[in-house]
Amino acid sequence: MTTFVSRRTRRSNRTVAPALAVIAVCFALAFAAGFGVFWAVGARVAGGGLSLPRLGGDGVAAAVGPAAIETSSQSLALPVVDLNRLRDLSYTPVKGIYISSWAAGSKELMDKQIALVDRTELNGMVIDVKDATGYVAYDTDVPLADELKLEELRIRDIDALMATLQKHKIVPIARIVCFNDPILAKRGPEYAVMSKGGGIWKDKKNSSYTNPYDRRVWKYLVDLGEDAADRGFREVQFDYVRFPSDGKISDAVYPGAHGSQEDTIAEFLAYARGRLEKRGVWVSADVFGLTLYVKDDLGIGQKIEKVSSNVDIVCPMIYPSHYYAGSYNQKNPNTHPTEIITAAMKDATKRLQGTGAIVRPWLQDFSLGGVTYGVEQVKAQIKAVEAQGYDEWLLWDPSLKYTEGALKPE
Repeated sequence: MTTFVSRRTRRSNRTVAPALAVIAVCFALAFAAGFGVFWAVGARVAGGGLSLPRLGGDGVAAAVGPAAIETSSQSLALPVVDLNRLRDLSYTPVKGIYISSWAAGSKELMDKQIALVDRTELNGMVIDVKDATGYVAYDTDVPLADELKLEELRIRDIDALMATLQKHKIVPIARIVCFNDPILAKRGPEYAVMSKGGGIWKDKKNSSYTNPYDRRVWKYLVDLGEDAADRGFREVQFDYVRFPSDGKISDAVYPGAHGSQEDTIAEFLAYARGRLEKRGVWVSADVFGLTLYVKDDLGIGQKIEKVSSNVDIVCPMIYPSHYYAGSYNQKNPNTHPTEIITAAMKDATKRLQGTGAIVRPWLQDFSLGGVTYGVEQVKAQIKAVEAQGYDEWLLWDPSLKYTEGALKPE
């Protein structure tokens, strides 16, 4: 079966032969061939001493020091590099796992997860740079994070981490939780979703959100993405890229609100991709699995066609446990992983045709609702994804106890 996410129907420049990619990269940057070439096409190259000029928010190269620009007639003229072109030539389909920032900062825990990747078909890790607590996991160069003390240094040596991932040929993806941000809302209430009754609005879990309409919040999130790209992350993945979904939504007030929620989310993603693609990285977004099933935006701004049209990769969270009774004609979706995943991926093929986005779904590797997920259930999901012509997926388990028996050995 040929689907729009197959190698033949992705953007044409992703189908160029690997040999041509190596030649193009070597010619432009004189890096080593292979996976490490595009490891960090930004201001930092993991494991090496070469730096490219850091780009400002408008894409203009900023000075990196007094000696950054030579005025001598003997200055070496470097060729102009099309980072978008080189990025696409180096694309590698990802089969990955989620890694919390706490685990990423622990050598013992990371050694265990890296060994799992080395032994299996896995080749990528989605690592928390900013999670739902709002804290940033390492020491960044982002002014607002420094000003409001939004960093909690769970990853104390980000450069060493990136070098280790490069050594093991693991694709590093930076997960940035967007608008669910209780720390920024508390320390900068001018950025927060407010309540009709006064004060900061909170959801049923007592968590607060930043205002998706506020362009200052947009800038902060993309500043973090740029910093992650400069450290060597190959992709920036935005999660909670939505309006609040739980609690008394009718009491939520969005200062400066204008336009629809679905257009606001799409515009944020377009803005993010416009800045981040200049760093030579891909932009992805996590969305609810139900966005493939329903026709509207779920009341949170996630209209699947609009999201997909403004990112490189869309990652629907198609966990069977998260579908309500009756979804896809299943009384208890959680007990039918094959049927749910198959139906969801068929919807992805049908609805996202022509958006240009790669589909890389999140799959369930955790137990919930009294149903135990093990080898059989995880393997069934992977098989269902690949049976629909897709070659990428991610596994989610907040406890990081991934089911190795469901994975093919390397």
